[in-house]
Amino acid sequence: MMAERLFLYGTLRDPDLLAVVLGRDSAPDLVPARLHGHEPRSVVPGDYPVVLPCKGGATAGVLVTGLGSDEIARLKFYEGEGDHYRLVPVEVECQGARLAAHMFAPVTGWFETGDVWHLETWKKGPRMLALEAAREIMSEYGARSSRDVAERHGLMRIRAQSRLNARRDPPRPRIATGAGAAITRAHRRPYAKFFNVEEFDLDLPAFGGGRYRPRERAALVTADSVTVLPYDPRRDRVLLVEQFRVGPHARGDTHPWTLEPIAGRCEPDEDHATTLRREALEEAGLELAGGLERISAFYPSPGALSEFITAYLAPADLPDGIAGVHGLAEEGEDIRTHLLSFETLMAALDRGELRTAPLVVSAHWLARNRDRLRGAAGA
Repeated sequence: MMAERLFLYGTLRDPDLLAVVLGRDSAPDLVPARLHGHEPRSVVPGDYPVVLPCKGGATAGVLVTGLGSDEIARLKFYEGEGDHYRLVPVEVECQGARLAAHMFAPVTGWFETGDVWHLETWKKGPRMLALEAAREIMSEYGARSSRDVAERHGLMRIRAQSRLNARRDPPRPRIATGAGAAITRAHRRPYAKFFNVEEFDLDLPAFGGGRYRPRERAALVTADSVTVLPYDPRRDRVLLVEQFRVGPHARGDTHPWTLEPIAGRCEPDEDHATTLRREALEEAGLELAGGLERISAFYPSPGALSEFITAYLAPADLPDGIAGVHGLAEEGEDIRTHLLSFETLMAALDRGELRTAPLVVSAHWLARNRDRLRGAAGA
Protein backbone atom coordinates (compact mmCIF):
# COMPACT_ATOMS: atom_id res chain seq x y z
CA MET A 1 0.00 0.00 0.00
CA MET A 2 1.29 3.45 -0.92
CA ALA A 3 0.78 6.32 1.48
CA GLU A 4 0.45 9.77 -0.13
CA ARG A 5 1.19 11.39 3.20
CA LEU A 6 2.88 9.68 6.14
CA PHE A 7 2.61 11.05 9.67
CA LEU A 8 5.68 10.27 11.79
CA TYR A 9 5.43 10.88 15.51
CA GLY A 10 8.35 9.12 17.23
CA THR A 11 12.07 8.67 16.71
CA LEU A 12 11.61 8.82 12.93
CA ARG A 13 11.03 12.56 13.32
CA ASP A 14 14.81 12.71 13.64
CA PRO A 15 16.12 13.51 10.12
CA ASP A 16 19.31 11.47 10.50
CA LEU A 17 17.49 8.35 11.68
CA LEU A 18 14.87 8.70 8.95
CA ALA A 19 17.61 8.99 6.32
CA VAL A 20 19.20 5.74 7.54
CA VAL A 21 15.87 3.92 7.41
CA LEU A 22 14.98 5.25 3.95
CA GLY A 23 18.47 4.53 2.59
CA ARG A 24 19.03 8.17 1.64
CA ASP A 25 21.96 10.50 2.19
CA SER A 26 19.58 13.00 3.79
CA ALA A 27 15.98 13.03 4.94
CA PRO A 28 13.12 14.35 2.80
CA ASP A 29 11.32 17.55 3.72
CA LEU A 30 9.52 17.20 7.05
CA VAL A 31 6.50 19.42 7.70
CA PRO A 32 5.30 19.87 11.31
CA ALA A 33 1.87 18.37 12.01
CA ARG A 34 -0.30 17.30 14.96
CA LEU A 35 -2.53 14.33 15.60
CA HIS A 36 -5.36 15.24 17.96
CA GLY A 37 -7.03 12.85 20.39
CA HIS A 38 -3.85 10.87 20.96
CA GLU A 39 -0.66 11.11 23.01
CA PRO A 40 2.77 9.43 22.70
CA ARG A 41 3.65 7.04 25.52
CA SER A 42 7.05 5.47 26.15
CA VAL A 43 7.30 1.73 25.56
CA VAL A 44 8.66 -0.04 28.66
CA PRO A 45 11.39 -1.16 28.40
CA GLY A 46 12.46 0.86 25.41
CA ASP A 47 13.41 4.29 24.15
CA TYR A 48 10.64 4.88 21.60
CA PRO A 49 6.89 5.66 21.76
CA VAL A 50 3.54 4.37 20.67
CA VAL A 51 0.57 6.69 20.22
CA LEU A 52 -2.59 5.86 22.13
CA PRO A 53 -6.04 7.46 22.14
CA CYS A 54 -6.31 10.18 24.77
CA LYS A 55 -9.23 12.55 25.16
CA GLY A 56 -7.95 16.10 24.74
CA GLY A 57 -4.46 14.88 23.89
CA ALA A 58 -2.30 15.89 20.95
CA THR A 59 0.75 14.28 19.41
CA ALA A 60 3.38 16.37 17.67
CA GLY A 61 4.88 14.89 14.53
CA VAL A 62 5.84 15.55 10.95
CA LEU A 63 4.31 14.87 7.56
CA VAL A 64 6.45 13.36 4.83
CA THR A 65 5.30 13.01 1.22
CA GLY A 66 6.64 11.69 -2.05
CA LEU A 67 8.13 8.44 -0.75
CA GLY A 68 8.70 5.66 -3.26
CA SER A 69 7.43 2.12 -2.90
CA ASP A 70 10.82 0.83 -1.77
CA GLU A 71 11.07 3.56 0.85
CA ILE A 72 7.64 2.64 2.20
CA ALA A 73 8.78 -1.00 2.27
CA ARG A 74 11.89 -0.01 4.21
CA LEU A 75 9.76 1.84 6.77
CA LYS A 76 7.50 -1.20 7.14
CA PHE A 77 10.56 -3.38 7.66
CA TYR A 78 11.98 -1.05 10.31
CA GLU A 79 8.67 -0.74 12.14
CA GLY A 80 7.92 -4.46 11.98
CA GLU A 81 4.62 -4.03 10.19
CA GLY A 82 2.14 -6.74 11.05
CA ASP A 83 3.82 -7.85 14.26
CA HIS A 84 4.28 -4.52 16.03
CA TYR A 85 2.76 -1.78 13.88
CA ARG A 86 0.35 -1.38 10.99
CA LEU A 87 -0.37 1.50 8.64
CA VAL A 88 -3.73 3.10 9.42
CA PRO A 89 -5.48 6.19 8.04
CA VAL A 90 -5.57 9.28 10.26
CA GLU A 91 -6.46 12.94 9.99
CA VAL A 92 -3.82 15.42 11.11
CA GLU A 93 -3.59 19.17 11.46
CA CYS A 94 -0.89 20.73 9.26
CA GLN A 95 -0.37 24.42 8.58
CA GLY A 96 -3.94 25.24 9.60
CA ALA A 97 -5.55 22.53 7.43
CA ARG A 98 -6.95 19.09 8.16
CA LEU A 99 -5.22 16.52 5.98
CA ALA A 100 -5.68 12.80 5.43
CA ALA A 101 -2.55 10.74 6.07
CA HIS A 102 -1.37 7.33 7.25
CA MET A 103 0.66 6.46 10.33
CA PHE A 104 2.18 3.39 11.94
CA ALA A 105 -0.21 2.53 14.77
CA PRO A 106 0.79 -0.10 17.36
CA VAL A 107 -0.66 -3.57 17.20
CA THR A 108 -2.17 -4.26 20.62
CA GLY A 109 -0.77 -6.85 23.00
CA TRP A 110 3.01 -6.57 22.57
CA PHE A 111 3.90 -3.53 24.66
CA GLU A 112 3.58 -1.88 28.04
CA THR A 113 3.69 1.88 28.32
CA GLY A 114 5.11 4.35 30.78
CA ASP A 115 5.27 8.13 30.85
CA VAL A 116 4.54 10.55 28.03
CA TRP A 117 7.39 10.36 25.50
CA HIS A 118 9.31 13.52 24.52
CA LEU A 119 11.52 13.82 21.45
CA GLU A 120 13.91 16.29 23.08
CA THR A 121 14.51 13.93 26.00
CA TRP A 122 15.26 11.12 23.56
CA LYS A 123 17.70 13.33 21.64
CA LYS A 124 19.65 14.03 24.83
CA GLY A 125 19.70 10.34 25.79
CA PRO A 126 19.57 7.27 23.55
CA ARG A 127 19.50 9.00 20.16
CA MET A 128 23.03 7.97 19.13
CA LEU A 129 22.39 4.38 20.22
CA ALA A 130 19.17 4.23 18.19
CA LEU A 131 20.92 5.71 15.16
CA GLU A 132 23.77 3.20 15.36
CA ALA A 133 21.42 0.25 15.89
CA ALA A 134 19.30 1.38 12.92
CA ARG A 135 22.31 1.02 10.63
CA GLU A 136 22.61 -2.67 11.49
CA ILE A 137 18.84 -3.18 11.36
CA MET A 138 18.56 -1.68 7.89
CA SER A 139 21.60 -3.57 6.63
CA GLU A 140 19.39 -6.67 6.98
CA TYR A 141 16.68 -5.24 4.71
CA GLY A 142 16.10 -7.62 1.84
CA ALA A 143 18.14 -10.37 3.51
CA ARG A 144 16.09 -11.26 6.60
CA SER A 145 12.52 -10.79 7.73
CA SER A 146 11.51 -7.96 10.04
CA ARG A 147 10.34 -10.60 12.53
CA ASP A 148 13.78 -12.20 12.59
CA VAL A 149 15.41 -8.81 13.05
CA ALA A 150 12.97 -7.88 15.83
CA GLU A 151 13.93 -11.01 17.75
CA ARG A 152 17.55 -9.85 17.69
CA HIS A 153 16.88 -6.18 18.34
CA GLY A 154 18.28 -6.32 21.88
CA LEU A 155 21.52 -7.90 20.64
CA MET A 156 21.76 -5.29 17.90
CA ARG A 157 21.50 -2.51 20.49
CA ILE A 158 24.26 -4.13 22.55
CA ARG A 159 26.56 -4.33 19.52
CA ALA A 160 25.64 -0.76 18.61
CA GLN A 161 26.71 0.35 22.08
CA SER A 162 30.04 -1.45 21.57
CA ARG A 163 30.65 0.50 18.35
CA LEU A 164 29.77 3.76 20.07
CA ASN A 165 32.16 2.88 22.91
CA ALA A 166 34.97 2.29 20.42
CA ARG A 167 34.45 5.70 18.82
CA ARG A 168 33.83 7.51 22.09
CA ASP A 169 36.99 6.28 23.82
CA PRO A 170 39.64 6.03 21.07
CA PRO A 171 43.08 4.70 22.04
CA ARG A 172 45.98 7.10 22.31
CA PRO A 173 48.87 4.83 21.35
CA ARG A 174 52.49 5.75 21.91
CA ILE A 175 53.98 2.59 20.37
CA ALA A 176 51.56 0.90 17.94
CA THR A 177 50.67 4.09 16.07
CA GLY A 178 49.46 2.39 12.89
CA ALA A 179 50.03 3.55 9.33
CA GLY A 180 46.85 5.43 8.40
CA ALA A 181 43.16 4.80 7.83
CA ALA A 182 41.62 1.41 7.04
CA ILE A 183 38.99 1.56 4.28
CA THR A 184 36.17 -0.99 3.99
CA ARG A 185 35.45 -1.73 0.32
CA ALA A 186 32.75 -4.32 0.95
CA HIS A 187 30.98 -5.69 4.03
CA ARG A 188 28.95 -8.91 4.34
CA ARG A 189 27.14 -10.62 7.22
CA PRO A 190 26.69 -14.33 6.41
CA TYR A 191 25.63 -15.29 9.96
CA ALA A 192 23.58 -13.28 12.44
CA LYS A 193 22.17 -14.71 15.65
CA PHE A 194 23.59 -14.39 19.15
CA PHE A 195 26.82 -13.30 17.50
CA ASN A 196 27.43 -11.90 14.03
CA VAL A 197 30.02 -13.19 11.59
CA GLU A 198 31.05 -10.23 9.46
CA GLU A 199 33.28 -10.33 6.38
CA PHE A 200 35.30 -7.39 5.08
CA ASP A 201 37.11 -6.53 1.87
CA LEU A 202 39.67 -3.98 3.01
CA ASP A 203 42.07 -1.39 1.66
CA LEU A 204 44.88 -0.86 4.17
CA PRO A 205 47.86 1.48 4.48
CA ALA A 206 51.24 -0.26 4.37
CA PHE A 207 53.98 0.47 6.90
CA GLY A 208 56.45 0.93 4.04
CA GLY A 209 54.19 3.36 2.21
CA GLY A 210 51.36 2.97 -0.28
CA ARG A 211 48.36 0.73 0.25
CA TYR A 212 47.54 -2.94 -0.10
CA ARG A 213 44.44 -5.12 -0.21
CA PRO A 214 44.71 -8.22 1.96
CA ARG A 215 42.59 -11.28 1.50
CA GLU A 216 39.06 -11.26 2.84
CA ARG A 217 38.97 -10.82 6.60
CA ALA A 218 36.23 -12.10 8.92
CA ALA A 219 35.40 -11.35 12.55
CA LEU A 220 33.05 -12.70 15.18
CA VAL A 221 31.19 -9.57 16.32
CA THR A 222 29.76 -9.47 19.81
CA ALA A 223 29.25 -7.13 22.74
CA ASP A 224 31.74 -5.43 25.00
CA SER A 225 31.97 -7.24 28.31
CA VAL A 226 33.25 -6.79 31.84
CA THR A 227 34.78 -9.18 34.36
CA VAL A 228 35.38 -8.99 38.08
CA LEU A 229 37.65 -11.05 40.32
CA PRO A 230 36.28 -11.00 43.90
CA TYR A 231 39.20 -10.91 46.35
CA ASP A 232 39.08 -11.05 50.14
CA PRO A 233 42.25 -9.24 51.28
CA ARG A 234 41.90 -10.33 54.92
CA ARG A 235 41.49 -14.02 54.14
CA ASP A 236 43.74 -13.70 51.06
CA ARG A 237 41.44 -15.69 48.78
CA VAL A 238 39.51 -15.27 45.54
CA LEU A 239 36.22 -16.56 44.19
CA LEU A 240 36.12 -18.08 40.70
CA VAL A 241 33.29 -19.47 38.60
CA GLU A 242 33.38 -22.72 36.63
CA GLN A 243 31.09 -23.38 33.68
CA PHE A 244 30.85 -25.14 30.33
CA ARG A 245 32.12 -23.05 27.42
CA VAL A 246 31.28 -23.80 23.81
CA GLY A 247 34.54 -22.31 22.50
CA PRO A 248 36.76 -25.05 23.96
CA HIS A 249 34.11 -27.61 22.97
CA ALA A 250 34.17 -26.39 19.36
CA ARG A 251 37.97 -26.68 19.39
CA GLY A 252 37.66 -30.32 20.41
CA ASP A 253 38.86 -29.77 23.98
CA THR A 254 37.99 -32.86 26.05
CA HIS A 255 37.47 -30.66 29.13
CA PRO A 256 35.37 -27.65 28.01
CA TRP A 257 34.73 -26.40 31.56
CA THR A 258 36.76 -23.33 32.43
CA LEU A 259 37.65 -21.29 35.49
CA GLU A 260 36.87 -17.61 35.07
CA PRO A 261 36.17 -14.38 36.89
CA ILE A 262 32.53 -13.34 37.09
CA ALA A 263 31.60 -11.82 33.72
CA GLY A 264 28.76 -10.22 31.81
CA ARG A 265 27.84 -8.32 28.66
CA CYS A 266 27.68 -4.54 28.82
CA GLU A 267 24.05 -3.52 28.39
CA PRO A 268 23.41 -0.12 26.79
CA ASP A 269 21.62 1.27 29.86
CA GLU A 270 24.10 0.02 32.49
CA ASP A 271 27.46 1.22 33.74
CA HIS A 272 30.15 -1.35 34.48
CA ALA A 273 29.49 -1.41 38.22
CA THR A 274 25.78 -2.11 37.74
CA THR A 275 26.51 -4.93 35.28
CA LEU A 276 29.03 -6.57 37.57
CA ARG A 277 26.87 -6.35 40.68
CA ARG A 278 24.00 -7.97 38.78
CA GLU A 279 26.23 -10.71 37.39
CA ALA A 280 27.83 -11.38 40.79
CA LEU A 281 24.40 -12.09 42.26
CA GLU A 282 23.35 -14.27 39.32
CA GLU A 283 26.56 -16.25 38.89
CA ALA A 284 27.83 -16.49 42.46
CA GLY A 285 25.12 -15.36 44.86
CA LEU A 286 27.59 -12.68 45.89
CA GLU A 287 26.72 -9.11 46.79
CA LEU A 288 29.45 -6.66 45.80
CA ALA A 289 29.00 -3.73 48.14
CA GLY A 290 32.34 -1.98 47.80
CA GLY A 291 34.23 -0.27 45.03
CA LEU A 292 35.94 -1.71 41.97
CA GLU A 293 39.63 -1.67 41.06
CA ARG A 294 40.13 -1.39 37.30
CA ILE A 295 42.69 -3.93 36.11
CA SER A 296 42.89 -3.44 32.35
CA ALA A 297 40.88 -3.27 29.12
CA PHE A 298 41.83 -5.43 26.15
CA TYR A 299 40.90 -7.42 23.07
CA PRO A 300 41.29 -11.12 24.04
CA SER A 301 41.80 -12.25 20.43
CA PRO A 302 41.92 -9.29 18.00
CA GLY A 303 42.60 -11.46 14.96
CA ALA A 304 39.08 -12.89 15.12
CA LEU A 305 36.93 -11.27 17.84
CA SER A 306 35.48 -7.78 18.20
CA GLU A 307 34.90 -8.36 21.93
CA PHE A 308 36.50 -5.74 24.18
CA ILE A 309 36.85 -6.70 27.84
CA THR A 310 37.30 -4.43 30.83
CA ALA A 311 38.55 -6.38 33.84
CA TYR A 312 38.10 -5.38 37.48
CA LEU A 313 38.91 -6.64 40.95
CA ALA A 314 36.41 -6.19 43.77
CA PRO A 315 37.38 -6.39 47.44
CA ALA A 316 34.81 -8.76 48.96
CA ASP A 317 33.92 -10.72 52.06
CA LEU A 318 34.48 -14.40 51.14
CA PRO A 319 33.85 -16.58 54.21
CA ASP A 320 33.95 -20.37 54.29
CA GLY A 321 30.85 -22.00 52.84
CA ILE A 322 30.12 -19.28 50.30
CA ALA A 323 30.92 -21.48 47.28
CA GLY A 324 28.01 -23.27 45.61
CA VAL A 325 26.02 -23.76 42.40
CA HIS A 326 24.35 -20.77 40.78
CA GLY A 327 23.19 -19.32 37.45
CA LEU A 328 19.87 -18.48 35.81
CA ALA A 329 18.02 -21.54 34.52
CA GLU A 330 16.12 -19.41 31.99
CA GLU A 331 19.45 -18.45 30.43
CA GLY A 332 20.72 -22.03 30.38
CA GLU A 333 23.33 -21.33 33.05
CA ASP A 334 24.83 -23.97 35.34
CA ILE A 335 27.68 -22.36 37.30
CA ARG A 336 29.80 -23.66 40.16
CA THR A 337 31.88 -21.30 42.29
CA HIS A 338 35.22 -22.04 43.95
CA LEU A 339 37.13 -20.38 46.79
CA LEU A 340 40.87 -20.42 46.16
CA SER A 341 43.63 -19.12 48.37
CA PHE A 342 46.10 -16.79 46.73
CA GLU A 343 48.78 -19.51 46.86
CA THR A 344 46.42 -22.00 45.17
CA LEU A 345 45.56 -19.45 42.48
CA MET A 346 49.24 -18.82 41.74
CA ALA A 347 50.02 -22.53 41.66
CA ALA A 348 47.17 -23.07 39.16
CA LEU A 349 48.53 -20.20 37.08
CA ASP A 350 52.04 -21.67 37.09
CA ARG A 351 50.92 -25.13 35.99
CA GLY A 352 48.71 -23.73 33.17
CA GLU A 353 45.31 -24.59 34.64
CA LEU A 354 44.05 -21.03 34.22
CA ARG A 355 43.20 -20.98 30.52
CA THR A 356 40.96 -17.94 30.03
CA ALA A 357 42.55 -14.60 29.22
CA PRO A 358 40.59 -12.43 31.70
CA LEU A 359 41.52 -14.74 34.58
CA VAL A 360 45.19 -14.91 33.59
CA VAL A 361 45.37 -11.12 33.31
CA SER A 362 43.51 -10.65 36.61
CA ALA A 363 45.69 -13.17 38.46
CA HIS A 364 48.90 -11.47 37.33
CA TRP A 365 47.48 -8.06 38.32
CA LEU A 366 46.55 -9.41 41.75
CA ALA A 367 50.07 -10.75 42.23
CA ARG A 368 51.45 -7.27 41.55
CA ASN A 369 48.93 -5.45 43.77
CA ARG A 370 48.29 -7.97 46.56
CA ASP A 371 50.48 -6.30 49.18
CA ARG A 372 48.82 -2.93 48.57
CA LEU A 373 45.31 -4.40 48.81
CA ARG A 374 46.08 -6.33 51.99
CA GLY A 375 47.77 -3.32 53.53
CA ALA A 376 44.77 -1.10 52.81
CA ALA A 377 42.53 -3.71 54.49
CA GLY A 378 44.77 -3.92 57.57
CA ALA A 379 45.59 -7.57 56.86
